[in-house]
Amino acid sequence: MKFGVIMHKTTQNIGDDIQTYAAKCHLPSVDYFIDREHLDTFETPDGKPVATIMAAWYMWHKWNWPPSKYIVPLFTGIHFSDHQSALQEGSPVQTQFLEGCGKEYMNVNGPVGCRDLYTLKKFQKIGLDAFFSGCITLTLPKMEKKKPEREYVCAVDLPKDVLAKLKSELKGSGIDVITTTHYKDYRNSDATWEQREEAVKELLTIYQNAKCVVTRRLHCALPCLAMEVPVFVTNNHKRPVSGRFDPYYDWISNCSYKEFLGGKFNYDFSNPPPNSTAYLEVRDAMIKSINDFVEKYKNEDGNAEEYIKTSYSDEEFYRWKCDTMRSCMDDWFNVTVSEEKELKELSASKKKLDNEIEALNNSNKKLENDITELLTSKRELERNVKSISKENERYREILNCRSVSNAIKIRNVFLSRNKKIKL
Repeated sequence: MKFGVIMHKTTQNIGDDIQTYAAKCHLPSVDYFIDREHLDTFETPDGKPVATIMAAWYMWHKWNWPPSKYIVPLFTGIHFSDHQSALQEGSPVQTQFLEGCGKEYMNVNGPVGCRDLYTLKKFQKIGLDAFFSGCITLTLPKMEKKKPEREYVCAVDLPKDVLAKLKSELKGSGIDVITTTHYKDYRNSDATWEQREEAVKELLTIYQNAKCVVTRRLHCALPCLAMEVPVFVTNNHKRPVSGRFDPYYDWISNCSYKEFLGGKFNYDFSNPPPNSTAYLEVRDAMIKSINDFVEKYKNEDGNAEEYIKTSYSDEEFYRWKCDTMRSCMDDWFNVTVSEEKELKELSASKKKLDNEIEALNNSNKKLENDITELLTSKRELERNVKSISKENERYREILNCRSVSNAIKIRNVFLSRNKKIKL
């Protein structure tokens, strides 16, 4: 039988290619690189099945499960995505394609080896026969050892402030800090697998010859475990949210960004300790399962139909897939209608608020005009009061004149009381 591996052909993360490369390393040959997002439509030109190591991150696209009859699967290193794309606010589609025929497909071809405890618990909760297998990158071989001109620590996709802190930790040690990234955009690329594999080997060789590696990336940390390169992880993942990093935090020195920036870690980057060997049991078990799989199928030569283990007919499968898709689309439609209603209500509320703000602005403008008029009147009144005060002061000066005062007194003698001038 021919062999295949799963490949994410339009990835932006070389970590996906590292997984594909790790699977490839265990096979006598790789005849097919199967696109993980088109598993249900995969066919072979001769109608023969392909024994396939299924290690990958699944269910970004929900409609492509289960895989076609041309795939004879080894379920190991599986990660299931519902805590990112499917659990975004408003999404109703989670494990629907792992029920019914999808569930039967996995159980009859199982048990399913899960890459992390998050996936394991999720699968067990919905009744799948599953166990923790670990990630296939734990089985990577060591790369070529080369003595570098200068010792270096490799910093992989670290934030600027964390990178600066790492450099300060190594200042004066004579050890360089070099930076690398797992960002590799193949979305519009025509690169061959051979070219992509060379990029993987080049990156892994950089890690292999580092004094140690400091990263936030899972598929940098686990290859370093496999290659026995001291590795330290810092990121903001916390249990139980960590998902993909559980149980690997138990095997790798790690801390949060906040702890790293505050120096709250016990790790000497210039003289790093060896990694924990707790992963070796998982690594050895996975390698054995892959070797057994290869040994089982390498001399097989039947047609695809001979390896079908599921009990449902093509008609039953088609009906289930259509019903499941229809149900999911109805759920999406209901969410869309609900969101549209909410948007209309928000739009109406915004319009009402805008009108209230406009009315308030008009009131404020009127109030500002009234205040301006009042201030003008106040200044006019102040000028009048000042003028009157000056006039009164002049009258007082006149009345205080002795000759005027005597004349008023003589006048008052001849006038009635109500006509007299008060002095």
